This record gives sequence, C-alpha cells and structure tokens, in this order.
Amino acid sequence: MYTIDEMAGDIDKLYISHHLSTYSTDRSLHTHPISYEMMLFKSGNVDYFINDVTYHLSPGDLTFVCPNDIHGLFIRDETPYERIPVHIGQNYKKEFNTQETDLFACFHRSVSNRVYHLSKSEQALYEDYALNILDSINRQEFAYDVKIKSYTSLLLLLANQVTHLHTPNNYDISPPVIKETMAFITQHLTEELSVQRIADALNISRSRLSHLFKQFAGTSLWNYVTARRIQYAQFLLGNGSSIIDACYECGFNDYSHFIKVFSALNGMPPGKYAKSSRKS
Repeated sequence: MYTIDEMAGDIDKLYISHHLSTYSTDRSLHTHPISYEMMLFKSGNVDYFINDVTYHLSPGDLTFVCPNDIHGLFIRDETPYERIPVHIGQNYKKEFNTQETDLFACFHRSVSNRVYHLSKSEQALYEDYALNILDSINRQEFAYDVKIKSYTSLLLLLANQVTHLHTPNNYDISPPVIKETMAFITQHLTEELSVQRIADALNISRSRLSHLFKQFAGTSLWNYVTARRIQYAQFLLGNGSSIIDACYECGFNDYSHFIKVFSALNGMPPGKYAKSSRKS
C-alpha cells in the first residue's frame, strides 16, 4: 500500500519519491547501472544489504549506493516503512560538479561504510529539500528546473557534510558463516559453482547454509551468486569486453539466459548498458 506522494522522473537524470508501505517482503538484489542513490530511512523494521554488508536501519539513517553496487531491502514485518530515496544519473553529475568541488564525493568516501545517522535538524533539512524537489517537478511552474537543480545541490551539500562530520554505521549484523560464504563466492565466482559446493567448502549442510543465508542476507544464496556474476559482467562490459566474452567470463554457460538475467537486474540489456557505461 502506498499512501504518500510518489514522483518518478527520468532515471538517467533524476528520480525522487516519498514512499510509505505496510507489507513484509523478501529482498530483491539489484543494481542501478547508471545512477547514484541516497535514501533517508524514516520508519520500519528493515535490513539493508549493500555490497556484502547487511545493516539494520534506524529512523534517521541515510544510505549511499553507487552505480553497480549490489543492494536490496529486506522488510521484516508490516511495520509502516517510510523512506525518501533520490536517484541521480551519472550523466547528470556535470550539472553539479565544478573544478573545485565534487558533490558526489559523499558516495565514494567509504567503500565499506554506506550508512550514516542524521541528526534531527539534518533529517528535517533532507526532507525539506527533497519535498521541494518533488513539488517543483509536480507543479512545473516558472523556473522549476532551476529550483530542482538548486535543491538537489543543497541535498548533495548536506550529504557531504554528513559524511564529513559523522562516523558511519559499520555494524554488520551477518554472522561469520555468511561473510565466509560471500568470501568463497568472490574467490570462485567465475568457476563452476553450486550451493552444494559452497556448503561442502564451509563444512556445513546445504539446507543449513541456505536457511542462514536467506535469514541474514534476505535472499537465496543462488540469487546472490547470480547478482555477483552480473556485477562482474558490468565491470567487464564497462572496460570494453564484448557481450559474449562477458557472459562466459563471469560464469554463465548459457548466453540467452545471461541476456535475460542481465536485463532483469539492470533494467536494460547488456548492449545498452555497455554504451551507457562507456559514455559515463
């Protein structure tokens, strides 16, 4: 159920929304191949997975996701889940950066720590800027594009201030066996993999490992393997590999299945992704 205003723009440029939902769901791991995302978490019982780290979010947390980061939400129950996400396309960066200032530094300040907690006043500022962007998009009155750019700049300035002044939340709620599982997958990603092989390597039963992984990662073990392989394919395509080479190099044995999975996780086929990535 969505009961709060929602507005979607061109995902290649700017997408912003204000959501409230009241249902539990499994995590669906995905990436945003050509956009950055930050999200103010306002309420709910939610775990958030970003690049092998699972955070339990608290109201007032601000999350940062870079292009091609694997991430996903795990809504644990029907507690009202409210958030204000903002997506900014890579090709839109030039509208905000200058020779002296990189307003997107907040996304890259830490590779492993992507969650910061905002003070009450910072939360109020984030919400004010974001909702003013939404209002400008909806009304499209005189100079609305200038207002959108101005409030987006203020939002990015706030995000940079937060990452400079606050200590990140680096608490990973996953137990050691989950971290060991992810490390094994990383090491053997391009090889023949199966849940049974992973379980054998970690000296744990297949059913137990599958249960624990779903419990703490919020998705099935094989879905995670698939997402990691697609992430590696993105890297290969962005660095000049052909589609067929990327397919087999990242661990897929079926070209048509690779195309289907890549398109589903990225919202675009690999050919279009390669062009967008190289252009960015």
